[in-house]
Amino acid sequence: MLKNSNYRRLHIGCLAGLIVWVATVGDLTAQISGVVTTGGGKTVAGVTVEAWSEVQRISAVLSNEEGRFSFSETVGSSAVFLRASGLGFGVTELNLKGVTENYILVMIEDPLVIDGLVVTMNQSACQFPQGDVRAKKLWERASWRYYGLMDTLGIASYLAEADTIVPISDLGTLELPELNLDQRGSSSLLRFSWTRRIERTGYAFSTRATDGIEVFESWVYPPLEADFAPHFIDEVFGERHYFRVQGEDSDGWSLSFCPKSYNDPSISGSITLARDTTVTSVSWSFKTPEPLENSGGKAFFPPVLADDTDMHLLPSEAITWKMVPGGDYLQKYQRYEEWYIAPGDSVPLLPLRRVPG
Repeated sequence: MLKNSNYRRLHIGCLAGLIVWVATVGDLTAQISGVVTTGGGKTVAGVTVEAWSEVQRISAVLSNEEGRFSFSETVGSSAVFLRASGLGFGVTELNLKGVTENYILVMIEDPLVIDGLVVTMNQSACQFPQGDVRAKKLWERASWRYYGLMDTLGIASYLAEADTIVPISDLGTLELPELNLDQRGSSSLLRFSWTRRIERTGYAFSTRATDGIEVFESWVYPPLEADFAPHFIDEVFGERHYFRVQGEDSDGWSLSFCPKSYNDPSISGSITLARDTTVTSVSWSFKTPEPLENSGGKAFFPPVLADDTDMHLLPSEAITWKMVPGGDYLQKYQRYEEWYIAPGDSVPLLPLRRVPG
C-alpha cells in the first residue's frame, strides 16, 4: 500500500517497471537492501522482491509498510539478479553488483481497461475446439509443485481490503481509500463442499440479494481469489477445462483455459507460470445465464523457493469485480498478510496482534 497517501491507483494487466540504484561503497559484502516506490516517489508495501541465482529463485521478501526490503548477506553472496513484481505493477529485473548497495525500485503503472477483458475473454481466448498436450503438461507440472486442496487442513489469514463502486468506464482502475483490516479462513469441509457444488452445478449458484431498497436476483461465486484458489491446480479443474499455450518468453508461460462444457455456469481465463513452472497469477471471468454480472477476478501468488516442500497455492493479492443493478461495478481489493495453516477440520485461530503504543 502507499505510505502517507490516502489513495492508491491500481491497474490490472501487463505493466512496466523501472529500477534506479544508488551504490554505497563500503566493505565488499553482498548485503542487498532497498526501497520500493512509485514513479511519483510514494513508497509501496506488499511488492514481492525475489533474489535469483543463475538457475533458481533462492529467496523472496515483501516490501514492508515503509516500502523497504532487505536480504541477508548469505543470500546476497549467491544472488545474481533481483526480480520485483506486484498487483498493479509489472515484473522487472536488475543484475546485482558485488558491493553493498541500496536499490530504489521504481514501479511504473500501465493501465489495461478491464471492460474489454470482460467482454472478450470468453470470445477470443476460447476460439479453439480443444487444448494442446504441451499446455496440459505445463499445467500438470505446476500442479505438482503445490500441496493441493489441503483436504485435511484449516487455513486463515489477516487481510487488508477495500470495496469500491465504479462505472464501467473506470473498471480496471481502483481509487482505494484506506484499507480495512479483516480476516478470513475456511475449513477443509467448506472447500470440499465448494468442489462438490462445482461438480454438480458449475461455478455459480443463484441467490436473492438486496441493496437495502430492492431485492434482486444475483449469483454467488466460489472464492477463487482467496482460500479456494487451490482449485486452479485441482484435478477437478483440470478435468473441466482445455488448456492452450497463449504465450511464452524468458519469464515463463501464459496458459489460457476454457470450459469443456457451457451447460452450467463456467469460468475461462489465463494462468501465468514462472520459468520454474510455479503459478504467478491467474485471471478469470464467469459465464452465467441471466442476470449477467460480467464477474471476474485476478489473483497474484507468492513465489515458491527452491527448498519449499509444502507450498500451498494461496494468493498474496487479488481483485474481483461484478456488475450490480444500475450498471456500475463492485470491485473488491484484498491483500493477504500471511496464511496460517493447521491440521484438522477447523479454522485456525490467528495470533493476537500487538496494539501500537
